[in-house]
Amino acid sequence: MKALVTGGTGFIGSHLVEALLRRNWDLRVVAKDRMYGDDLGAELVIADLRDCDALAPLLRDVDVVFHIAGLTRARRNADYYVGNHLATRDLLCACRRHGDQLQRFVYVSSLTAVGPRLGKDEVTESTGYHPVSHYGRSKMMAEIEVMDAAAHFPVTIIRPSAVYGPRDRDIFRYFKMIKSGIELLMGSGQNLVNLVHVDDVVQGILRAAEHPAGVNEAFFIGSEDNYPTEVICGAIAEAMHKQPMVFHLPEFMLYLVGYTGEALGRIAGRQVLFNAQKVREAVQKAWTCSISKAQQRIGFMPSVPLPVGMETTFEWYREQKWL
Repeated sequence: MKALVTGGTGFIGSHLVEALLRRNWDLRVVAKDRMYGDDLGAELVIADLRDCDALAPLLRDVDVVFHIAGLTRARRNADYYVGNHLATRDLLCACRRHGDQLQRFVYVSSLTAVGPRLGKDEVTESTGYHPVSHYGRSKMMAEIEVMDAAAHFPVTIIRPSAVYGPRDRDIFRYFKMIKSGIELLMGSGQNLVNLVHVDDVVQGILRAAEHPAGVNEAFFIGSEDNYPTEVICGAIAEAMHKQPMVFHLPEFMLYLVGYTGEALGRIAGRQVLFNAQKVREAVQKAWTCSISKAQQRIGFMPSVPLPVGMETTFEWYREQKWL
């Protein structure tokens, strides 16, 4: 089987590429940079996903497209829609024009495309869209484009919950913070998060891509448990053998930090890790979802316990001298 992987040098994409190579897939990786691309062992092409005709030779003889590329942070809110919605729309256009052999288009979206839990019921695949950030809304719009393309070729949408593991730069800032002896929690630290290891996400992507029951369906991929943020930070501290001082921050202070960081990022002309959009996501009471559909239909089963995942993630950061 031959696959085209977009965003294959990023966090989730690089892990997926490694898994596909272990399965002896013939791969072509399209990315905007070489972040983790030098040692992947696959053909790497630096290309713009918005150039429909330029993608023609890249889609030749491709059986499956794994579309993982996207924008998780931006200097301007409009950039989310360009990097997530419009880039997906244009890639689908290229697939319709040039993907004569295409058997499946797999789009890696996000729980944020649907939104946080409403009331006491877990978010499921039948929950209506209610994104709370520009990032989430742009992923929602991309999902709609993908489902519309099902009239032309089989599609599958994967919605991971919060993902962590080696190479992740989001949870890395918590490791850095706890290493310094400080643990900052929003409010009581009881906000719930469905947190899943990247190895489990890759397993879910592959199962959905290869299973007949994955055709023209969307699946939430996450862990079986939802964790309070204080438990997540506690697992990080335990993996690092640290006992940090815990401080609880009120919501308004997070917004102050987020808007300040966003303003400084615009002045400096660069993206920042924690902006106002990230705060809007962080203050939600429960980013939780049900993975029952993925378990029942495609046999997905998460296998990395939180303590083990945090330990291996810490070891990777240490080996790479990030910490």
